[in-house]
Amino acid sequence: MNDYRVWSGTEWLEMAVPEMSGEAIVVPNVAALVFEGSGREAILLQRRDKPGEVVRGRLELPGGRWRAGEAPDAAVRREALEETGIELLAVSAGTERMEADQHVAFAMARPAAVINGLDGAYPSLHVLFECRGAGIPRPQPGETADPRWWALDDVQSHLANAPEDFVWQTRAMLRAYFGW
Repeated sequence: MNDYRVWSGTEWLEMAVPEMSGEAIVVPNVAALVFEGSGREAILLQRRDKPGEVVRGRLELPGGRWRAGEAPDAAVRREALEETGIELLAVSAGTERMEADQHVAFAMARPAAVINGLDGAYPSLHVLFECRGAGIPRPQPGETADPRWWALDDVQSHLANAPEDFVWQTRAMLRAYFGW
């Protein structure tokens, strides 16, 4: 493992990152941009609640690490359910299982990809899925707090007036998706 520059949202930190053959391993993450019901007026946000993290208490989209062997839509459904209790009604980029050769399966999906860390820092890849969900979100103590539906106007205003209140990757994904 070697140290790489990682942006905490407020400062650059030097952190040990796993490597393979001398190159940093980048683990893809899935993120759910969950619209409430059939409309486009409100999205699901939560506060990060992992003890000891520099981004604890900041707003984020539901999401997390993509597990080996997991289909992309299954990963985003799992993360949203684990973090908020919301079962997704639809995931925009459903996946199609294909095979390049016998025993070489892959999935084709058409979500948005947001790549952070372009300025020489350790990169992070966030695959953003547009989703639909309904219900009353619930927190997962030690993981998430205060998950709730936010009116899009309120998200845009909050992002403009208090960007530091968001996990920086979420700021990037919201700005990339909505053009704010």
